[in-house]
Amino acid sequence: MRRPPPSTKRTPRAFARHPSSFWLVSSFVILISSFSSVQGADSRWVDRIAFWSWSELETLSIGIHQREQQLATLPELMLINSCLRIGLKTGYTTEEDVRWFELTLKEAASVDSIVLVPPLAKGANAVVAGYGFPVRFKLEVFDEQNQPHVILDQTASDFRNPGCFPVFARFEPRRVKRARFTATDPWSVDGPEILAMAEMLVLSGDRNLALDATVTSSSSRNAPRAWTRLNLIDMTTPLGLPVAPQSGGTLGFHSAVSNKADTEKTLTLTLPEVTPLDEIRLVPVRRKEVPLWFDYGFPVTFKVEAATKEDFSDAVLLHEVTDKFQPAPGMNLVCIPARRTSARFIRLTTKQLWYRKGDHVFALAEFQAFSGGKNVAQRGQFTASDVLTGDDAANWSLAALNDGLTEGGRLISLPEWFTQLETRQKLERERDDLRSKRDALVERSQHQLVYGSVSSVGGLTLLFGLLFWQQHLHRRRDAQRLHDKLARDLHDEIGSNLGSITLMCSFAAQADATPDSMRSDIAEIERVAAETADSMRDMVDLISTRRSEAENDWLDVLHRLTERLLRHHTLDCALPAAPLTLEPDIETRRELYLFCKEVLHNIAKHAQATNVRFHLAPTTDGLRVEITDNGLGFDTDQSSSGHGLGNLRERAAVMKANLQILSKPGGGTTIILDVPRGPRWLKPET
Repeated sequence: MRRPPPSTKRTPRAFARHPSSFWLVSSFVILISSFSSVQGADSRWVDRIAFWSWSELETLSIGIHQREQQLATLPELMLINSCLRIGLKTGYTTEEDVRWFELTLKEAASVDSIVLVPPLAKGANAVVAGYGFPVRFKLEVFDEQNQPHVILDQTASDFRNPGCFPVFARFEPRRVKRARFTATDPWSVDGPEILAMAEMLVLSGDRNLALDATVTSSSSRNAPRAWTRLNLIDMTTPLGLPVAPQSGGTLGFHSAVSNKADTEKTLTLTLPEVTPLDEIRLVPVRRKEVPLWFDYGFPVTFKVEAATKEDFSDAVLLHEVTDKFQPAPGMNLVCIPARRTSARFIRLTTKQLWYRKGDHVFALAEFQAFSGGKNVAQRGQFTASDVLTGDDAANWSLAALNDGLTEGGRLISLPEWFTQLETRQKLERERDDLRSKRDALVERSQHQLVYGSVSSVGGLTLLFGLLFWQQHLHRRRDAQRLHDKLARDLHDEIGSNLGSITLMCSFAAQADATPDSMRSDIAEIERVAAETADSMRDMVDLISTRRSEAENDWLDVLHRLTERLLRHHTLDCALPAAPLTLEPDIETRRELYLFCKEVLHNIAKHAQATNVRFHLAPTTDGLRVEITDNGLGFDTDQSSSGHGLGNLRERAAVMKANLQILSKPGGGTTIILDVPRGPRWLKPET
């Protein structure tokens, strides 16, 4: 059975014959590509390969992660002007030597801290956090006798602009009548010198005494709604609500929907007993699903009353908004001074409702009433003129007005809020510093990597040249060794055959030669010459690297050898029809050919076999050759020192193959050769 000839279409594969050269060239190309893109690439890959900085990078990354975890538990700065009111700003005049503003309390009181909240406002070129906050300043408080006390002195050195983070000045509780903030070096980043502030709070515990204060200043930039003196004490800031992150928040209370804006609705808080009130706080609802719904449902005009009687016959008006053009509070507390008014009942009455989408509603997130620093509303009961019904009512309830929660989290006291914002500012600065150090380290690692790699390219080029020359020498040495082996093969077989031909010719030339003996000698000469020609053709085909469509590959050489030597036997010959995954190198092919030739020659000459099985098949580790005959066989122990078996074992050792010889007298012989895959075996050409 003939093996079908393989496809002889070939493509160049210089690198395939020399895999180390291919590896070097590939590495060179990859490095060059890396250098050209290192500055624009994501720096994360530098982290992974800059092993000399890995420990420091890991430490910085852990520090950043730890601070981000802590920040996730703290209130956030909203950094949004959710109300048209911004704060107080002095005038642009250059005649002012010193810019200042001052709060005068309604009456002297014990004060323990003052908070300054910088504004978020449009400068000459962009919106600026910390707009108008001075470079140098001082903060003073005065008692009833007008004795000053400096609680914050930043006149000797520049103060880092805080952005919109509050500046929290704490001190031992003292009697305060006035508080003055003076800019000794005003803000002048992208325009004339000014002093601006969103809010100034004068705290006594949780109470903001500034709500009732009188505001004066060196000058005022009176821009309607946005910049006025009264905006300094209206609790409107870019910070948002005093809320700490917490899951499971509630929306609050929602009235029934009305078709008319002027529908009057009431919300009443009933306390357990008559209580002197210090302050009322209304917390607007923030609906995040609509970007501009900062104060969803907050009434446009309304009034707040307090009474000791349920029918409000002795009502005291605490606060009233009658101007429908007054800016809504946005995401800010609405704080109403109560001035120690005694009350058991507190009522909010709407005059004009909040416009939604074709209808009008009233909603609040929280209703707080403070007395002696405590929110007494938590012990009260709420009633309303109407409540929301229908599918949406499940998210709203009167009970949510005094649960201390908003949709965004838990409401906290003003001192706790500012303390946590201070902590956030500190952690954000630490995180940003760590990020800057990490970025600088990554950039330095990039430069080190680039400079080191450029040097490596030069070294690699030199190494490539040396290895290429070394490979050239190896190839020459391998070629010489193969040349010597071929010369030995030609000498052993072809030279021997030619010597036999010469000897037979001398016999034919003898005087006593007869025509019959001469014909016999000539026939033998013809046979030996044919064998010699076949052997030479086999050897040439076996080692040749040139192919044509009419020629066969090395497996066909084996097939041809088998049919030639065993033409008088019943032959079962099976060789791979498809190309092998890996082809043996030339030297392995030669050894296989000579091994098989010696086995087949022994079968043809000595075994007296009638049937021969010759199979060659690829295995996971290389190739397996199995040759079986039904001849005389022999005792392998007694014949182990024989010259023929010794040759087979030597050839198997050269190929580092595993040889098994199985035979017994009268039982035929089986020879199995497992040839392992070598490092120079190649993929077949296509």
